Amino acid sequence: MYSSGEKCLCGLYFAHKRGYENVKTYLPRVSLSVHSKIIGATSRSVLTQTFVNPKDDAIPQLQYQFPLYDGVSVVGFVCTINNDRVITGIVKERARARKTFDDAVARGETAGLFEQLPKASDVFTTTIGNIPAGAEIKVEVTYLGELKHDAETDGIRFTIPTAIAPRYGGYAGGYDTEVLSGSNVSSQSGIEIVVDAEMPNGSNIQSVQSPTHPIAVSIGRTSISADADEMSLQKASATLSLGSAELEKDFVVHIVATNTSNPVAVLETHPTIPNQRALMATLVPKFNLPSGRPEIVFVCDRSGSMEYNISNLKAALHIFLKSLPLGVKFNICSFGSHYKFLFKEGSRSYDASSLQEATRYVDTFRADFGGTEIFNPIQATFEKRYKDMELEVFLLTDGEIWDQDRLFRMVSDNVSKSKGSIRLFTLGIGNSVSHALIEGTARHGNGFAQTVGDNEKMNAKVIRMLKNSLTPHIKDYTLEVKYGCESPGPSANDKRPSPSTDDDDFELVEKVTDCLSIEVEEKSPQASPAPAPTKPISLFDTSANPDVDIVDASLDQTAGGKYSHLPPVAEPNILQAPFNIPPLYPFNRTSVYLLLSAQSPQRQIKSVVLRGTSSYGPLELEVPVTVLPEKGETIHQLAARKAVKELEEGLGWIYHAKDARDNDKLLKDKFEGRFSDMVEREAVRLGVTFQVGGKWCSFVAVENQGQGRQDKPQKAALQSDPESNEGSPARKTAMLARSNPRSALASAATSSLAPFGLRSADTSVSAAEPEPAPMMRSAAPPAPIKFSFSPSSARAVAKCKARPISRRREKVESDESDDDSVPAADTRGRFERLVALQSFAGFWAWHEALLELLGLKGGDLDAKLESSEAQDKIGTDQLATALVLAYLELKLAERKDEWELLADKAMAWLDNEISGGAREFVEKVKGVF
Repeated sequence: MYSSGEKCLCGLYFAHKRGYENVKTYLPRVSLSVHSKIIGATSRSVLTQTFVNPKDDAIPQLQYQFPLYDGVSVVGFVCTINNDRVITGIVKERARARKTFDDAVARGETAGLFEQLPKASDVFTTTIGNIPAGAEIKVEVTYLGELKHDAETDGIRFTIPTAIAPRYGGYAGGYDTEVLSGSNVSSQSGIEIVVDAEMPNGSNIQSVQSPTHPIAVSIGRTSISADADEMSLQKASATLSLGSAELEKDFVVHIVATNTSNPVAVLETHPTIPNQRALMATLVPKFNLPSGRPEIVFVCDRSGSMEYNISNLKAALHIFLKSLPLGVKFNICSFGSHYKFLFKEGSRSYDASSLQEATRYVDTFRADFGGTEIFNPIQATFEKRYKDMELEVFLLTDGEIWDQDRLFRMVSDNVSKSKGSIRLFTLGIGNSVSHALIEGTARHGNGFAQTVGDNEKMNAKVIRMLKNSLTPHIKDYTLEVKYGCESPGPSANDKRPSPSTDDDDFELVEKVTDCLSIEVEEKSPQASPAPAPTKPISLFDTSANPDVDIVDASLDQTAGGKYSHLPPVAEPNILQAPFNIPPLYPFNRTSVYLLLSAQSPQRQIKSVVLRGTSSYGPLELEVPVTVLPEKGETIHQLAARKAVKELEEGLGWIYHAKDARDNDKLLKDKFEGRFSDMVEREAVRLGVTFQVGGKWCSFVAVENQGQGRQDKPQKAALQSDPESNEGSPARKTAMLARSNPRSALASAATSSLAPFGLRSADTSVSAAEPEPAPMMRSAAPPAPIKFSFSPSSARAVAKCKARPISRRREKVESDESDDDSVPAADTRGRFERLVALQSFAGFWAWHEALLELLGLKGGDLDAKLESSEAQDKIGTDQLATALVLAYLELKLAERKDEWELLADKAMAWLDNEISGGAREFVEKVKGVF
């Protein structure tokens, strides 16, 4: 219940008064478990929390606040009372969900409410009303997510937040805390976590590791595989060992597999909404364009919360500084409750003098700047920038503030005003980083985020972030949909005949941006005068009641008529999320979603085409689309959550929508006073239609009125149940199925795209009837540079060796790379010392300390050097530099991403010193090792 030694917001509690004090009394937790299924680059997790009421009387209301990873789609909420009474949640508009909950509680029923905290998108609240005396309460939350690419391992990074980071800034609180105990409580320490992974055909799992916790790993099968199942390198399972994960530390798993960087586009058909389709395109690009020389500013968190992470911050900065290329300008900004720039007059050119000054400055870093105020230093960095240069900002922080939206809006506004000349990257440092903050800031800043926990290696992440910041700014990515000539065929839920036209014989291309001109039908008495009534309306009607509102039935009455004052807006044929495709960076996975409504062309989609422009010519990539054989909701719900997330942050398609009936005037300009309500209505429409929670939508679960107790449901398929389903094929297919569990994964062994056919957890049992979604009306250049995409890295193959197939999870894995010649910890220390010894010009000076660091002795070199040219250079900086380069290539080859930029500078200096032939010279000295 506590994090970092401070009182945290986690735990199931009820609030009450004790004299003049506010007290939170926590119920004891019986068990806490997470079971996650990873397929490809997506995950589905079920978080199960069981508590008990030890009191002899009922508790009117309980609350539980807990974290989820930023951007996940919450798609299921189920409460079970005493293991026999089940209430299942559905999504409603936030206020309506709260009213449904309050009404049920007032009737004496047990009810549940699941909400997102308004000021932190990664913190959620569960509220349960009317808990019977001595009752056991089990809460299950199901959520989907797309996985991050980890630059350090060239693999997938899966994170389960297990703590709400203490945030700087005000929020409702002020409670003392206590924990109840009772004879009916048998508490279980720690948290049980099981992660099952399954890769598509052609992709084999090489390693499963955790940099944060000891785990038991089995490659060859998952935790729910039957003993009779064939072993496969496409499957693996990881289990948290020893119950050691407490609530103060995020749980992180790295999965490295082959062939995960190929572009993929998959199309899913919705099982219940006629002609509704969703497409997901996933890209990890690889293309070469000349790098730029921008202005680079490092904004560094030195607040008190960074006390235990300041050494990681300093290590990252030293790598950044030594790897900068000539021609850039740079600066460092330290911040806490105040901020300070290293170079007050503005960024300086990168040279030996400025590097030396910056290095000395970083060595003085302490966590002594007070509280965490991120807004002002970021804003000041934008204001001080050189307007004729592109700006790359690196925010290094533990990311712990409450008011995130204000920061996001400021970053987004400045990026927009600069016309894309500003990019912001974030490196989250520490075990309790706020993922919502670092991901959101990078998203609004057109950059990307990486995280590094305590004792986790970061050099490769730092270097790749720097490399990506030097790539050209491409600001106009667009997506097109290519339709084939044939129709996809009628939906099982669509009884309309398929029309046949002459146009079906031609290929059709539709640009997403062309779908933004939509029809808005605003009811206007001036524009459409009502017909004169046959009988005048009396101005003094004795039967009239002025206290009763007269409802216009033609207006939107959803959400209790909350949006009845808004004009109906046509749903776009194609809704893209994110609406603005972010910059694509090598080794950084990007997913783009399309929601294709029933009004989109009902043809088979052939491919999607990504286009962009650069100063070197147009860019282009066409990705063929694979249609999933099974209907499902997974891609729909991921797409809907992505779209809702944008709307919550002041972005998204509706901000660019135009009224086709009013000369394509932007809706945000035409309806200035009502536009914020129109944004909220659209978010609610998406949330209710596709059943995903968010800022404006909540899950509410109430008991069936008059139905009484329900029979205990079958155990969720995501839980390991060897006795009930041992050997059954359904165990492999039920994991993500909603209405037909067997069919969803029936082709998992043969189809590389089977994971996306998976469905949501069953939500059929609920007395809270779904309300309708808010009202919406239906509606000769140079040759392109081809994008290419990298196969799995050879370095990743060498670094993360495949584990032997085993039927039992025996081996405890950690995220330490092997080195045959030098212990890992010693190698790491040597590398950092080598970085510190490199001069600004790129060379290493000859010194006995350097030779000792390389494991050499000066007196033995003459005999070991076979080349007379090398022997003649004993005692020179040229030989010292060549020896370091040889050492890096031979002894630290697996960490090339970390030293590549340093070596480039050294090789260029050496090549100049010996008039060419530096590469040959380095090869000649390798024999000494």
